[in-house]
Amino acid sequence: MQKSKLWWLSGLLFFVIASGLTALGAVLKHQPSFYRVGAVADEGTRRELATICLSRFSQMMIDLKHRQENWGSEVTESQLNCFFEESFAQLGEAESISKLGISGINVTLDEEQHCRLAFRYGAGWFSTVVSFDLKVWLVPKEPNVIAVQVLRARAGGLPISSQSVLKKLSDHAQQQNYKVTLYRHESCPVAVIELQPYQPHPDSVLTSLSIKDGRLTIQGRTVEHALAPPPPKLSTPMPR
Repeated sequence: MQKSKLWWLSGLLFFVIASGLTALGAVLKHQPSFYRVGAVADEGTRRELATICLSRFSQMMIDLKHRQENWGSEVTESQLNCFFEESFAQLGEAESISKLGISGINVTLDEEQHCRLAFRYGAGWFSTVVSFDLKVWLVPKEPNVIAVQVLRARAGGLPISSQSVLKKLSDHAQQQNYKVTLYRHESCPVAVIELQPYQPHPDSVLTSLSIKDGRLTIQGRTVEHALAPPPPKLSTPMPR
């Protein structure tokens, strides 16, 4: 009798554990509704949109290098996601990100400086889609300083702490010559990213970073143009 009870309890315990693991696996395998929504199926269109995104960012970097008075770039959500899918790996950036266990990056650009970032973390059966709800803005009165606030973080459908993932991403950003400091604001972690003094053109100032209507817009100016003195006034009229 005791032995049969033991077997019954063992079977019940095994069923509870198995059910719990199955439920946990289902939650972790859950993909947020926005992940891959609107993905461009046609390969030719994907490449075209990726090329547009890359060319616009490249032109901004060229304008920076040649110290143009005004520089910037505007890309759509579709162009940005096609860039991650088609061109990101070709630039060699995906290899360093993959060492962190990250692949399949997807971005949704919402209103009022909000965006959602998702990526696959891990490999094979043990992988899951990690997603962040973010708020991004320029820090007032701090030139070239961007704040990224994590409003929500999930692994599949399971809420998670974003601190460890942010730590890995900040370490990677610092390897790319960006200074990153982690804070907490209103119980939410915030990554403050300083582009100076590490940026190659310290006299270039980021003046606007806008997320609106499914578009990411970056605008800046070169300080030497903004601070240049006016041309001297002639004391005598020029000869005709």
